[in-house]
Amino acid sequence: MKFLRALLSLMASMSATVFGPIWNHAKTMRALSNLLFLVAILIACAWTLFWVSQKPVFTLNHLTVESLDGRELKHVNLPTIKARALDQVKGNFFTIRLDQARQAFETMPWVRKASVRREWPNGIVVAIEEHQALGVWVGSDTPKLMNTYGEVFVANMAEAEDSASLLRFSGPEGSNKEVFRKLQQLNHWFEPWQATVQNLDLSSRYAWRVKLSNGLNIELGRELDERDAKQIQLSVERLLKSWPQVQEKWGQRVDSIDLRYANGYAINIGKKL
Repeated sequence: MKFLRALLSLMASMSATVFGPIWNHAKTMRALSNLLFLVAILIACAWTLFWVSQKPVFTLNHLTVESLDGRELKHVNLPTIKARALDQVKGNFFTIRLDQARQAFETMPWVRKASVRREWPNGIVVAIEEHQALGVWVGSDTPKLMNTYGEVFVANMAEAEDSASLLRFSGPEGSNKEVFRKLQQLNHWFEPWQATVQNLDLSSRYAWRVKLSNGLNIELGRELDERDAKQIQLSVERLLKSWPQVQEKWGQRVDSIDLRYANGYAINIGKKL
């Protein structure tokens, strides 16, 4: 019993020490005071920064436009950006959301990519990569432009440099990348002829038709799988190999070529002599 009473007395004493008024513990009071002082300092700093950031000197009123890839900007300039996109850029030097601003500039015609950074104390610098028009994409709706990456974009075709030399492409919706890859492949195949693709069409049945810069129209056939792709390549190789004999007999009178045969090809002779 004496031991039990002593234990209860010790527990009561410890409880009074731990759970007693906090001001009875000097070390705890010092730590709490330091913490409150630090919080007060942080609040004061935050309020000061907010107050400073709202000053008119940091309102965005300066815009610099530069090239992202080192090429001369031919379609996008400072007046164009100010007229069409700057009103979408909100905030000041501190509060502007750079990613949101970048997206706003990338919605402009002829802008392929944009990068935005702050310029102290009240400006932003917009670096832009323009689309380089390669050809006209003819789909089910209004014709669009295709760039040198095979991407389709909307812009005024009259603004394209030397629009008369733009290539012509067509294909099912969303097939522009596939058409672009075939363009590169065909240009490589017909290098021995020193000819390049002028028109390239992919039908709804996935059959290829190409017109070359030497005036020849070539039916390549359908390409639904790797087997078809290999057959088209073999047919082109057969054509290139036998072409000297064809020219020797028919000269420049060949108007079109049909490669849609397993073991040969057909030619159409025009009227020119």
